[in-house]
Amino acid sequence: MIWITWRRYRVRLIMLALYVVALIVFMVLTEHSFHSATAGCQQLKVILNEGRQCNTVLPGIESKASYVAVGLGILPLLIGLVLGTPMVASEFAGKTNRLAWLQGITRTRWLLATWLTLAIPTVVAMSLLAPVVQWWATHTQSTFSLGGDLIQPAQMVISGVDPIALALLALTFAMFVGIVCRRIVSPYATSVIGLGLVMTLMPTEVLSSLASKVVVPNRLNGIATFRRSLGQLPWLVRGGYRRLPGFRVGPHAFSLSHTVRFCTNSAYWPNVVVNGNEPTSCFTKHGWQSVEFYQPASHYWILQWREAGLYAGAVLIILGLSVWAVRRWRA
Repeated sequence: MIWITWRRYRVRLIMLALYVVALIVFMVLTEHSFHSATAGCQQLKVILNEGRQCNTVLPGIESKASYVAVGLGILPLLIGLVLGTPMVASEFAGKTNRLAWLQGITRTRWLLATWLTLAIPTVVAMSLLAPVVQWWATHTQSTFSLGGDLIQPAQMVISGVDPIALALLALTFAMFVGIVCRRIVSPYATSVIGLGLVMTLMPTEVLSSLASKVVVPNRLNGIATFRRSLGQLPWLVRGGYRRLPGFRVGPHAFSLSHTVRFCTNSAYWPNVVVNGNEPTSCFTKHGWQSVEFYQPASHYWILQWREAGLYAGAVLIILGLSVWAVRRWRA
């Protein structure tokens, strides 16, 4: 069973391996070009005071690095489409699943053996790629993020352990789509839509909530002091308001929506502009404080492992649903 699956997918596996090798080569080239350019720029600034020449060199290298980042970002999607979607759908279309079942192989064993034959190489390849990506992102992408660390969302999705778990999820989800859709709708289009939603919503809507956020008052020196204390640029999740610590909420205290309407109406706002007061003074008077929510760089691995855990849990659930669906097929 394993040998048959390998024979069917060896060309696709080799193509994906060549794609990964090409990404590694481009990462090495962009990292070398970046460090050569930055060393030259620093020398120009010190000796000739002509750092303006760097403004034409570094953007070109940054553009090439962004292509590599996009290539890394879509790799799990390619694994799902190239390996996962046809894994069972093509068997059903060619009726080869019936031949395997007639040989005395149970449906559960048939599905799990097929899945493991492709899941193991996927995990191994992504695990070998992860240290190279971590090295490359640390040396190049974090510098392009205004001196930030890998905690930035654009770096979180391509570095660490997330891509490994995401690639396995893409493979399993695409296989499940092929099992459910079969000839009803296009499994490839459905896989693209489903995986696209996961890869878009997870870093923007879910990831920042997997660890407690740091709340910083939104004042002139508050954010700068916070960044200096960390030594790295944190991930700004969002801005908002919270109740002032120690503020006594009485029966006549304004809600946040009422405070916003009151402090921004035409009767109050001209006084703020004329008197030169801070626009937030009205909010402070009513017990609300303007703040910003951050994920510090120290939470990088916490978020990485928790997101990978969510992906692993989803893989087990989808794999169980796949076994259940195949067992209910009519031969």
